[in-house]
Amino acid sequence: MQFVCLLCNRLVSYTFIEVHKQVYHPEFSGYGMMWPNSYNVPQSRNLMKIPIYESEILAETLNVEKVWIRDEGQNLSGSMKDYSTERAVKLAKEAGYRKVMVVSCGNHAFSLARYAALEGLDAICFTPSSSSKIPHLAAMENVTVVALNDAIFEDVYRLSADLVLDGVYNANVSNEELLPGFSPIVEDLSTNDIQPDYILAGAGNGSYLAGIILAYQELGRFMPKILPVGMSGAFPVSQAFANDLMIHEHNDFLEEEALIDAAEGSIAVASYSMPQLIHAMKLSDGQPLGGLLNDNLAEAYRCLNLDQNLISRGVIPEPTGIMGLASVMKDNDFFKPEDKVMVSFTGNGMKDLDGIRRLAPNLADGFEEKLCQSRPDLKVEASGVVLGKVIYIAKETTKEELKRVLEGGT
Repeated sequence: MQFVCLLCNRLVSYTFIEVHKQVYHPEFSGYGMMWPNSYNVPQSRNLMKIPIYESEILAETLNVEKVWIRDEGQNLSGSMKDYSTERAVKLAKEAGYRKVMVVSCGNHAFSLARYAALEGLDAICFTPSSSSKIPHLAAMENVTVVALNDAIFEDVYRLSADLVLDGVYNANVSNEELLPGFSPIVEDLSTNDIQPDYILAGAGNGSYLAGIILAYQELGRFMPKILPVGMSGAFPVSQAFANDLMIHEHNDFLEEEALIDAAEGSIAVASYSMPQLIHAMKLSDGQPLGGLLNDNLAEAYRCLNLDQNLISRGVIPEPTGIMGLASVMKDNDFFKPEDKVMVSFTGNGMKDLDGIRRLAPNLADGFEEKLCQSRPDLKVEASGVVLGKVIYIAKETTKEELKRVLEGGT
């Protein structure tokens, strides 16, 4: 299997990827920067059929021909992270690993931990000590949480994303094997004869939309334009695309954090699949749509509530998951009446009921009732019982020190 390095256009075989990164791009070694020349389309998913709904009400409200909602919140862990984590756990087990690791403030870690538990593997989850998800992760007996004090996500990622631990499989986006895991999404769309002009989703690291375009390219199918969505001042992909760069990082948020913090998992100063996402936008003739504020997310919940068929089915995303719909509303002049739009709800609202209540207090009780009916298994409540393990470390910890702690203590 061969890859093209998106930073220098060199052809790289799989076995030399890590050497290539360290020799040519050591400062960006934690990024997903490779694009497969070709690959074997991954097997059909073992779990969870993901529903796609057409909403005539939203199409009329947004003045476009069609609106489809893909409810990724119906994945096993309640988020679109399951595509890459299911693939990571499968590859790890096939290769004989007994542990998997990831850097995450929430969804990615929770997803990896659940899939690892299904296969009898342990998970190591690196996160800032401020993460509200630590008690929930620590309640899972197969999880070790490593919490970095006084840190933001990017601090944790730079420390641990490309850490090599004996017997531990790396499930971060820097693992170039994982991008093909999103191909079942395209298979689903093709099977259901759904051909959108645009696909929108909150970008996060960017692997979800990049993986979709990779699958369209590999399968030779009609290719929609992708529109990654981000919060104002916390979406470096937008600046990278505007300046024809493959990587751009902010020094800090460019917007007052209180105005954008409802989408906790999507505000960032770096995006670690950015080269792949930029490449995917160019392939599909797409572009980023940024500039969202918390108020835009609140408006999107009110818009969603117009379609009671969706609400009755529990198709209600968490704040990071509703960013695509918010963007269609905010940037409505971008779209034409004949456009067909697919919006991915990337995470289930059950996982952030407090966030929904903050943005849509008048709707929150009704939303919670429907969410509890549709996915009661996703109600995240910290039991207070630590079945796993939590290790707090100083922000100044080096990779070598962290490696010694983990290989000696886990």
